[in-house]
Amino acid sequence: MRTYKILFLEHRSQYLNSLGDSLAQLGHEIFIQTSWAPAKIDAALSYFKPDIIITIGCGHVPICSPYLNKLHELCRKYGLFHINWAIEDKIHHTYWSIPYIKRIKPDLVWTIHPDCVNNYEKLGIPSSYLNFSFNPRMFPEKKYDTKEPLDISFVGSTHLRKRTYRYDSLQQLLFPLIKARIKTHIWGSGWNENLAFIRNQFGVTIPRDWIQGFLPYEYSASIYHSSKIVLGVQNAEDQVSQRTFEILGTGSFMIASKTKAITKMFKDKKEIVATSSPEETIELVNYYLKQPEVRHKLGYNARQKILNKYTFYHQLNKIWPKVDKLIAQKKELNNTIKPYFKEGVTYNDTR
Repeated sequence: MRTYKILFLEHRSQYLNSLGDSLAQLGHEIFIQTSWAPAKIDAALSYFKPDIIITIGCGHVPICSPYLNKLHELCRKYGLFHINWAIEDKIHHTYWSIPYIKRIKPDLVWTIHPDCVNNYEKLGIPSSYLNFSFNPRMFPEKKYDTKEPLDISFVGSTHLRKRTYRYDSLQQLLFPLIKARIKTHIWGSGWNENLAFIRNQFGVTIPRDWIQGFLPYEYSASIYHSSKIVLGVQNAEDQVSQRTFEILGTGSFMIASKTKAITKMFKDKKEIVATSSPEETIELVNYYLKQPEVRHKLGYNARQKILNKYTFYHQLNKIWPKVDKLIAQKKELNNTIKPYFKEGVTYNDTR
């Protein structure tokens, strides 16, 4: 793999410490620019002189922001190769990803859903499938003798603005435990703010002392290690969440919704435990809380599966030859066009 100087235009630690750190481990030189203000991006590009700029999903900049047009102009100014990792696919593909991609005009889109690759290429933008994956350096192994003071944990924000499979998954996994008053520690943003909505929509009243608040990404592994059971809420039936790879990658024991993606990627009762109903969840929780040996064995098996198949190292090595090829093509095109233009001169197309 050829290595490059890469600037991440991103501020969220879950992506900088997953994809970003994984690229660093592969030998790339990584720089981070958190502000989308064009003048600050320009200064960063001038200082770092990267080969590649990577943006993640729709970031924190509204689709209507004029800053988005400026990014494409800056990429042209510095001859950069721009990659966008479309992490909102497939759920928000039509309403978020496509309009956003049309504004920022990247050279390549990595999408977390294979069905979206062709849609980007129809727009004339090359695309590759890069799913969420695992970075072992951020998530060390859970040892056999690790203390587990927490019975059950769930880590995740509410994400209830749009009805998706997440509604069903929460009703299969988390909400039955709340109704049965089986203590579950809940980390993530939005829970206190959405208590009334959850009560009205799902008929569930979450005890405030169960809500632990926002959990920094860097500390999530410690919660997985400290829990006998971690709940694997899913956002879609045909996709697996990023946290699924991270929880299982630590060797922690997970009970997840029985989706097509989960059962295709992991062996039920061998690497993970899958549930199809609230009643089954209660039964499984009561059983596995009393089975530390079984939990450890399944967690170990899951970690081996993740390390062997689902790390960023594996996934990036598969798609990187396309990056090399496209960068070479762009450089050749730029070198062909450049002699015909003089710096500071504007050429008008009179056709």
